[in-house]
Amino acid sequence: MKALGRAVAGPRIVGSVRPPTEVRGPFVCGWSAVGDCAVVRVAGTVDEVAAPALATELAHVITTKLPRLVVDLRRVTALEPAGVDVLTEAGKLAVEHGGWLRTSGTAQWLVDLLRSSGHDHFPTLAEALPAYRPS
Repeated sequence: MKALGRAVAGPRIVGSVRPPTEVRGPFVCGWSAVGDCAVVRVAGTVDEVAAPALATELAHVITTKLPRLVVDLRRVTALEPAGVDVLTEAGKLAVEHGGWLRTSGTAQWLVDLLRSSGHDHFPTLAEALPAYRPS
């Protein structure tokens, strides 16, 4: 990919059981299994450039791994309409495969955006996981 005559790294998908430790570039995504659901951790900017990579990763996790997933958005710095659309379509795909999609993250702007878009949003990752039991 080129921007203003110079090479720019595209979105990266990190398939590991550990969350990305730092954001290198505009977007990083990785997933891991937690009980009977998947947690997809997203960091950086989810814009029209990163949205297709996120869509591909979510579809892969839903259709080949676990259809019940929580998308952890704590480290997202921007979520553009293309990213919201990806979450909406992934949620529909999860339901088609007998699962669900929940989002989690603490930034108030993100909570407001996702709830106004009809997403099942939880303040924390722990609360979004079905096995969570408050003490």
